[in-house]
Amino acid sequence: MDTVDLHPLLEQAEENIDDLEEALAPLLNTPLSDISSKLPLLDKAKLHVISTYAIESILFSYLLLNGENAKEHAVFTELTRLKQYFEKIKQAETGPLKRDLSLDKQAAGRFIKHALSGNEKYDLERSERQAREKANVHIKFDELSER
Repeated sequence: MDTVDLHPLLEQAEENIDDLEEALAPLLNTPLSDISSKLPLLDKAKLHVISTYAIESILFSYLLLNGENAKEHAVFTELTRLKQYFEKIKQAETGPLKRDLSLDKQAAGRFIKHALSGNEKYDLERSERQAREKANVHIKFDELSER
C-alpha cells in the first residue's frame, strides 16, 4: 500500500483553525447578548441560528473524528432542526410565496346569483333566458334528429 504524507494536510488544517479563531475573535470576546441587542430582529435570528449551528457542527465533527455514529446521535437531530430554522429565516426574508390570482368563475357566478336573488326583475329575466335556452336546445335537437 502507498503511504500518504499527512503533514501538509495537518498544517493546512492548523492554518484553517487559526484563520477561524481570528475570524471568530470578535464574537468570542464579546457576549452574544451585547452583539445581538444592536441588531434588527431578523439579523438577530440569523446570528443565533448560525452560532448554534457552528457549535453543533463542531460537536458533530468531534463525534465523527472519535469514530462515533454521529447520525444516530442527538446532535444530528439538532443540526436538522437548525437547517429548518435556516429555511424559515429564508422564507421570512423573501416574503410569502406569490399566490396565483385567478378568478374562480363558478364561485363568482354563485355569489352574483345569490346577491341578485330576490330582485324580481333579475329573476324574471333569468327565467326567460333559461326558457329561451331550453327552447333553443330542443330546436337544435329536433334539427339534428331530422338529419
